[in-house]
Amino acid sequence: MNSYNSGLRFNMLNSVQYNSQVVKSIRQIYTRLGIRPIILDQNKNALAVLENSFDIELDQEVNGIDELNFSLPYTDSKKDYLVNENLIQMYETIYIIRKVEKRKGSNAPQIDVYAEALWYDLQFSDPLKVTSWVDSTPSQILTDLLKGTGWKVGTVEISTKRTLTLDEEADNSLVGITSARDLFGGDLIYDTDAMEVSLLNEQTKHSGAAIIYKKNMSEINAIYDTRDLVTRLYVYGQNGLTIEDANNGVKYVEDFSFTSKVRSRSIKNEQFTNPFSLKEWADDQIKILCKPSASYQITAEDLSSLSGLSHEKFAIGYIVRVYDEELDMDENTRIMKWTYNVVEPWKTKIELETTVKLLSDLLADGASYTSGFASEDSVSNQEILQLMVFNYLLNSRADDGFAYWTNTGWDIDAVNGYSGPASFKVVGTLGQSKELKQTIYPSHRESYSISFRAFADSLVKGPNGRVGTNIKITYEDGTVDNQFIPLV
Repeated sequence: MNSYNSGLRFNMLNSVQYNSQVVKSIRQIYTRLGIRPIILDQNKNALAVLENSFDIELDQEVNGIDELNFSLPYTDSKKDYLVNENLIQMYETIYIIRKVEKRKGSNAPQIDVYAEALWYDLQFSDPLKVTSWVDSTPSQILTDLLKGTGWKVGTVEISTKRTLTLDEEADNSLVGITSARDLFGGDLIYDTDAMEVSLLNEQTKHSGAAIIYKKNMSEINAIYDTRDLVTRLYVYGQNGLTIEDANNGVKYVEDFSFTSKVRSRSIKNEQFTNPFSLKEWADDQIKILCKPSASYQITAEDLSSLSGLSHEKFAIGYIVRVYDEELDMDENTRIMKWTYNVVEPWKTKIELETTVKLLSDLLADGASYTSGFASEDSVSNQEILQLMVFNYLLNSRADDGFAYWTNTGWDIDAVNGYSGPASFKVVGTLGQSKELKQTIYPSHRESYSISFRAFADSLVKGPNGRVGTNIKITYEDGTVDNQFIPLV
């Protein structure tokens, strides 16, 4: 192990001005000493290295928490730097001191410090200026969410388009970023130095490390659970949206790869207003839910600092091999959460694979979930009594051919209708625009609903292609508003 009593002196830090060169020299000193917290003021000027700190632990989770805890002897001359809202650098991450606790018991008096990663402050941003996105990429959504926060968008590897709506009054930038990740998937990466937020494809890099009982693993708890196993999943989006139009008229997705038993559950995700996007999300969830959930809790030692064992390094988000002959276990699985002991890495506690909140957490007892998921509710009788329907579209079922419609490239399907014998049909052609439109003249209402049924098969869009319904609204004062509802 590294020796930490090298005799280096740090009292010179109180007598100099801190520019970038001094900060660099501090980093070199603490590297020779062993990893220790560096205290910065609120302007990121270096103040001190806490060489006597102990019980230094990082609590981190993929797409979740990033927190630092440590203690300092009360007699340490640098304790005055432990001021709330001062900054701490550990490795490449900057943290903010949130809680300072002075305590004395049977042992010598000490100061306990709790700090949060700098990105936690995104929850204190001003109210969001944009709270709704239709058919937008994660890059577009993150750019809007970070405006005015001092943060910027870094690398975004996901280009899928989705629709997202946030609560204008209750949600903040951090809630929005988390909601976007829940919607698109991937891994959120916060660069607290450059103040950048990146959304990368899920990490699949194998660290090369093997965690083996009695080599670098002292405890293991493996849990396999089928209490929330689901083979048939009914999904609902906003306003009762189903996946029927994107799933050959079927409301559910299913997977019997583990068991032939039908185990059905329903879930609602109000972030989705597009049946094709909802279907894609449902497919991702059933792949997870159709199998037993597996969770591993391990106490393991980081041996990478020892001579000849650099290949044994593992880190949060990386894939490692877990082997135990007695438990008949040989798994390659991802580190999702850990409590990393900086000074005593052999005390590091690791949780693998399914520690992040999955859909199974949302299904228990049909309970609602605050991040936009809830059990599907039926429409009440009172709502039905209040529902008044009047269709302003003429010949909406193609009963009279193209009467009342302006048509470019569409056909009539006289066989496959839904509420009537016929329907409108179009075959896409790359580089061509095909439209079917009608002008209507509503009367006195303040709000109107748009509803339609659609079926699509083997859709492939060009670089600027889009498929959906465009609504052009002309108001009494002559202003015009265009709203596009995407199908894919």
